[in-house]
Amino acid sequence: MIALSQFLEKMLKALVIVANAAMLLLVFGQVITRYVFGWTPHFGEELARYLFVWVVFLSLPLVARYGGHMCIETLTSRVKGATLKTLNILADIFSIAFLSIMVWNGVRMVMLADFQTSPAMMIPMSWVYVVIPFGCGVMLLYVLGNLVRVLKTPAAELR
Repeated sequence: MIALSQFLEKMLKALVIVANAAMLLLVFGQVITRYVFGWTPHFGEELARYLFVWVVFLSLPLVARYGGHMCIETLTSRVKGATLKTLNILADIFSIAFLSIMVWNGVRMVMLADFQTSPAMMIPMSWVYVVIPFGCGVMLLYVLGNLVRVLKTPAAELR
């Protein structure tokens, strides 16, 4: 499980870096071609939008892996021990429920969008939407791992 987690983390980091760089170059190129040459490639704005969606959904698991998601710190910073452990378990259970719904409906969306094509690039919209179940599925694995860690850790040792 640890090897899979490390592989996914490296892959996600590489994909996010490549997608961010491509988006930056694409938008910069759009600005240059618009103001210098008076025209823009027809696919540029659409591709930048899709890359942004990919960056968001590929970054979600990375942020979850390092515990960077928003939480109610005013509450968790004031409690310790068993209460903190209970709150962490509840948060993970609710996250698992939400992410399971996202994965399920993301897969349904991918299947439904297989027959649609994007207006400018004419690619299947399922290629755009496939990142939703993938990103949420990887995040689900990380949250499950965190839940196991919290359950195994004695309440007195939790921070």
